[in-house]
Amino acid sequence: MKYKKTLEYDFHEMAFFTKNKIHFTECLQPKLSIIIPVYNELKYTLNCLHSLMKECNAFEVEIIVINDKSTDDTKSYLEQVTGVRLVTNETNLGFLKNINKGLKLAKGEFVLLLNNDVVVFDTLLKELFCVFENNKNVGAVGAMAIHPSGMVLEAGCTIFSNGEAHNNGRFSTPENPHYNYVRKSDYCSGYCLLLKRLLPNNDLVQLDEAFLPAYYEETDLCMQLKYNHGLDIYYQPFAKLIHFESISYGQEKNSKKEKLISANKVKFKNKWIAALKANHLEQSKSFKDFKDLRLKSDAILFLQDTMDDDVISKIESENNNGKKITVLLKSKLNFSLEKIEFLQRQGIEVLYPYYTRKGKYRSYFKIFRRISNGFTQIETTNVFLKSYFFIINKLFSI
Repeated sequence: MKYKKTLEYDFHEMAFFTKNKIHFTECLQPKLSIIIPVYNELKYTLNCLHSLMKECNAFEVEIIVINDKSTDDTKSYLEQVTGVRLVTNETNLGFLKNINKGLKLAKGEFVLLLNNDVVVFDTLLKELFCVFENNKNVGAVGAMAIHPSGMVLEAGCTIFSNGEAHNNGRFSTPENPHYNYVRKSDYCSGYCLLLKRLLPNNDLVQLDEAFLPAYYEETDLCMQLKYNHGLDIYYQPFAKLIHFESISYGQEKNSKKEKLISANKVKFKNKWIAALKANHLEQSKSFKDFKDLRLKSDAILFLQDTMDDDVISKIESENNNGKKITVLLKSKLNFSLEKIEFLQRQGIEVLYPYYTRKGKYRSYFKIFRRISNGFTQIETTNVFLKSYFFIINKLFSI
């Protein structure tokens, strides 16, 4: 069975914007400031703004677009967009300095760092804010980034002890249940990152200019929030966007980009070497982010044929006690989507059979076999599965 793209989005050519004007309601006291650096690629910028328009006009938001001395028609077009704070640089500053400039100009309690080469889905802002509202000590929240082909680009990120970064879920499908629950992450990329403008000590958030001109700066920011301020980074799968990867750096040759990444990775590792060694996984070719990130000493697997209120209460109770909970369902169709999403939004992994991007069917039993050795406790009335779980764990403990 060939995978079919299920998420549809609008992307318009320039002719569309001559008849359909982009406009935002001006807000003098915004709760949120959206910072969008742009350099050329006007068509992508307009599509980005157009995708924001519906939700932003029902929100207390200001949009700051920083035109980094574009050489196309960016300036003349954006001057016609009402409700946008357009800042035009006299010299080209690059992504990192533009973000810092935007942070200094922002008025909102919250800021959203956003690339111009994204198209957001309707409830992105609402879903990102839900994580701040429902959790304590939140430092930043990122979204599920999806390639135009329909494959996942990023579902949160893992940083290894050697400073290498791994995009969780990359090239999976957006429907893969392993990536559809709210969870903590080492970092989320800066092409869509919601955070507070001020740090807990009331200092203004700023990206470290040691990482000029770009790369690893948002990784470093998330490490600052986590290790210097005791805040957590979250991945929110219900906030989705399309990312036209590398459009923002489309003018750079791959060799130059790779050199920048390599140089900044060394800077990043040297800066955070103690925290990386003490708190991060070693890199492994067999790394599976949905499996290896479980805290095995506190992991419970619920195998459910039904999901009544008593079962949900028990799952919630264990989750509130700090356990890592995974629920495996025989079929998603036997349960209400409302109940599944209720658990996923609380940070509970809910698994069920699904198709991979290559069309392979991951059955209930196949998922169970792949994950069962990652738990210390199982909750089920199925005697066969309990016995299988016991045998698997004995084998892996030898």
